[in-house]
Amino acid sequence: MKRFAAIFVMMLAAALLFGVASAAAATVPTIALLNDLPTSLAVGESYTVDIEITSDEPFVYAMAMHDSYYPGRGVFFRTSDRAHWTTSAVLHMTITGKNSTANLEAVTDWPETEDWPAGVAPLGIVVGVRYQGGEVFVQRYYFAVTVP
Repeated sequence: MKRFAAIFVMMLAAALLFGVASAAAATVPTIALLNDLPTSLAVGESYTVDIEITSDEPFVYAMAMHDSYYPGRGVFFRTSDRAHWTTSAVLHMTITGKNSTANLEAVTDWPETEDWPAGVAPLGIVVGVRYQGGEVFVQRYYFAVTVP
């Protein structure tokens, strides 16, 4: 009887393990930019980046946030955007030229190995999608903007 219980527990564990693995493979979302990332903005000019997220399974939460090497210098992002309990969403990130980037120094190894020339504001948009059960997928877009 103990042997039967041990075999049953092992079969149940294997079924759960393979069930989780196959469910995880099915929940990979598609994250895509619907328009180009800006490279230049005038002072006061705004540009909205549209990010589309699609999934075969509903996600609990999707969010787009900003990252910058020189926060608040040269450009600023208005806010983050998010969506809840859906299989598709379009998130929007608005960037506005604040003041000239001409005096910004060159940047090396940000975020990890990328180098940026002097006179630009290195920026990033980070998109995360979370599924029920805690599985999270992240896509990052790094770019630089010049404000004359």
